[in-house]
Amino acid sequence: MAESISVRFPSDYKYLNLIDLVCGEFAEDMDFSDEAINKISISVIEACTNALEHGNKCCPEKDVKVILTMRPDRLVIEVQDHGAGFNFEDYLEHIPDPTDVSKQRGRGIFIMQNMMDSLSFENLPDSAGMKVTLEKMLNKGNGRSN
Repeated sequence: MAESISVRFPSDYKYLNLIDLVCGEFAEDMDFSDEAINKISISVIEACTNALEHGNKCCPEKDVKVILTMRPDRLVIEVQDHGAGFNFEDYLEHIPDPTDVSKQRGRGIFIMQNMMDSLSFENLPDSAGMKVTLEKMLNKGNGRSN
């Protein structure tokens, strides 16, 4: 059976460190390499930042929910907000150039796509918000060497 934990926090940046710590512990328990743990951490912080900024519009009355699930072969992280969501396919057609260093923003999805093995977006039913699912496979390239 998969081990899971769910964390809810108000849309406030001060809670991102808590999520980082929880993700790091889960990934370390699964024996991911330090490099993989860093990639997971960066991606989850990016997903949570997008949820509180774009989804919840930094409204502290709206929470962000993070569900981490250890599976035998991967770590699955779901990040949910209460925003209107967006169409990912439309976004891909108008994606900003991530190499344009003059722009300080707009690289989050690019970063998550390149650091995680799987990234998906789902608009929740009845306008309940957006769910982002990130997955990192536990394989020889991600595990610790002994």
